[in-house]
Amino acid sequence: MGLLIPEDIPLDKMPASERRVIRAFQSTLRDSWLIIPRLDLVNERRPFEVDVLLINDLQGIVAIEVKGGPLEVRKGEWYREGQIVNPSPPRQAQDAAYELRNQLRRYSQLLERVHVQPAVALPDLRDFGDLADLLPPGVIAAQLLFAGDLTDANGQMEDRLWELMETNIHNRPLAEDQVEAVVGFLRPDLEFRWDPQARARYARVALHRITADQTRALATLDLNHRVVVSGPAGSGKTRLATAWSERALSRGERTLLTCFNVPMAEALQGAVPKHDLLTVGPVQRTLMALEGLPDLEVPDGAGNEWWSSAPFTHVLDNIEDVVVRFDTIVVDEAQDFAPRWLEVLECLLDDEGPGRILMVTDPDQGVYNRGYQLPNAGSDLVRAELTMNCRNTHQIANFLRQLGGAPAASGAPEGEPVKLARCSSSDDAVDEVGLLLEDLVVSSQIDPANILVLTGHTSLRDRIRDESPEGFACAAWEDRHGGDIVCETIHRMKGLERDAVILVTEDDDLDDHLLYVGMSRAISRLVVVGPPALTARLQALMPLNPATELDAGNFQRKVTSADGFLSRLESPPVRSGDKGGRPASLWKAGPAKKLNPPITRPSKTQ
Repeated sequence: MGLLIPEDIPLDKMPASERRVIRAFQSTLRDSWLIIPRLDLVNERRPFEVDVLLINDLQGIVAIEVKGGPLEVRKGEWYREGQIVNPSPPRQAQDAAYELRNQLRRYSQLLERVHVQPAVALPDLRDFGDLADLLPPGVIAAQLLFAGDLTDANGQMEDRLWELMETNIHNRPLAEDQVEAVVGFLRPDLEFRWDPQARARYARVALHRITADQTRALATLDLNHRVVVSGPAGSGKTRLATAWSERALSRGERTLLTCFNVPMAEALQGAVPKHDLLTVGPVQRTLMALEGLPDLEVPDGAGNEWWSSAPFTHVLDNIEDVVVRFDTIVVDEAQDFAPRWLEVLECLLDDEGPGRILMVTDPDQGVYNRGYQLPNAGSDLVRAELTMNCRNTHQIANFLRQLGGAPAASGAPEGEPVKLARCSSSDDAVDEVGLLLEDLVVSSQIDPANILVLTGHTSLRDRIRDESPEGFACAAWEDRHGGDIVCETIHRMKGLERDAVILVTEDDDLDDHLLYVGMSRAISRLVVVGPPALTARLQALMPLNPATELDAGNFQRKVTSADGFLSRLESPPVRSGDKGGRPASLWKAGPAKKLNPPITRPSKTQ
């Protein structure tokens, strides 16, 4: 989703044609595009106006003149309702673009070679046929955007902008400080950064907004007595669970919001208001603390078997002593629950209340294998699904799809490509984590509190915590309040998320479902560190990954298999060589943008 600058600008005050164009760019462009509406420019002679400005670090700057209503070109002149439009829309766009270019060049040495590409948007004309048979001299079709381009039914908006930028050799990429300088000139009172930390923040805000939109429609399912909503990682299940809890509170219902693991429960506590009618906590500890229930002593060294049985038996044995009964019980991550646990929760419903149990679940994240089965819909149970990934950026979501994840929401930010790093031992793994943390914290300036290190087993987790690789303190979830980087196992952090995740393991064959659970914790940056066998397995799932060094053969395969890059010519096969070799078909190479994300070309020594 293109980023509006500023985000809260009131579009409803703008002309309808400009508003439609801006909304189109928002919905069809990636988050690497900045959209700035309504720029007023003045010099000593006259005023100029740019209706919409687009900024992209790879392509440059586009100044767009928006012309709504019926327009046509006849005999080299532009007409609206029989009257000549003077100056013509392309001339207006060019004058404003060049004035902006000149002012930017004078503003900062960083921008002394910057170019601004003019373009015209015609949102009320379907295509070129509605405008003219032939264009006047100096007007290029690529510089005109029609309604068909703006609706972007075929997902070609960025291709159209590439075609536009290719019309002038002076269009060039922009560095981060140049992007910041342009925005600083145009919006001087706006605190704007275009560094990795800022992009992660924009991604997080956009994804939260998408999550809210997806879950809003399912919130009213809580009017039923039994509801189960399933969805893959990042689909908004926890957001739905908290929405159900808040709606129950608004109805004056005594509510229990629970899950299995402690970190997830703490996150839930921070996501809902504190209220006497609302109890939030991990299921075992919450049950043991019910008012009226006799104390249950936890034996030294109590393991999974005790925790999976004793608290629930204790409740059933003393159910008549329990003072509190609930009107609504909401279960997050229900796949972590054993069937018997859910039976105990049923016993805690108030017979005189609405008696609702609302659950969200993802069977593909069932890492504990406690026997949970997704129930069938029936007269006494409503089933629904969340189908879009609203947590991860496109790059991460597309990778997770290879492991069964959901497609990214259409407005999700693009994000950084997934990276793979090899380790041959636990020593290598710890060292690699240190280097990656230095890159994330120092180079990319990501807040350590927004970084999560995940391991497949406790032994590697403990070693990373003990050694503080490259001087970066890595702490348990419970100690995160000091601002340290959290380092935990995949099992313990399921259901949670962070901007950047490093998943590190020594296992050649770490299960796909654990990889899926761990990698889906990352919002916008993901690095997987593992032995060669594992990274090779993952590499096969990401054929266009630019983050790894490629050998020549691999490079050739990736280029020739890139969708839309090569097209077969219709000419017949020809023979090559002086003596004539085997007949060979002729192919034509397309634009390099078809190889996006960029492919790292191997060195000549390979």
